[in-house]
Amino acid sequence: MNLTSIRSGMLNRRAKKNSSQIIKRLELKKGNVISDIGSGGGYFTFEFSKIVSSDGKVFAVDTNQKLLAHINKISKRDHIDNIETVISNENCCLLPTTICDFIFMRNVFHHITNPVSYFKDIKSCIRTGGKIVIIEWIPNINWNFISYTDHCTQYKEIQKIMREAGFTHVKSFDFLKAQSFNIFQK
Repeated sequence: MNLTSIRSGMLNRRAKKNSSQIIKRLELKKGNVISDIGSGGGYFTFEFSKIVSSDGKVFAVDTNQKLLAHINKISKRDHIDNIETVISNENCCLLPTTICDFIFMRNVFHHITNPVSYFKDIKSCIRTGGKIVIIEWIPNINWNFISYTDHCTQYKEIQKIMREAGFTHVKSFDFLKAQSFNIFQK
């Protein structure tokens, strides 16, 4: 077992917590095209792949080539053919134009260096009526690792940025401890 497999497993164990509740609220359908930006170890990528089936597609987007190679390895091993990996950076996701029904971002928002510009650009990747799902750590007034390292964003700041980028806020959920869960529409 290599370090990428170990890291991927760790990321996937964290992602699994509350995943069924998260996925249920997305209302994904067979044939949807979804981009998992910040796919990490691929937990949500593989779950989405099952739901959208061979009629749909999942783009696993990440800045870490080793994690994407790990997703490719598992996809090949398990004969999953509706996942495509895309290397990106914090300023651009490099997806095809008007292809996505959903863009899913979990614990990624705080990594984006210029979020208004990023989301204005990403808008071209989303079909009319398509949605962006943003799950992000909420800053805590008490000391903790997430707040200390700035791996968090106030949900009001996320909503403001998304509005500036031209998206409409459609839903929020509050069942995730210490995280905001917002859905925006193009």
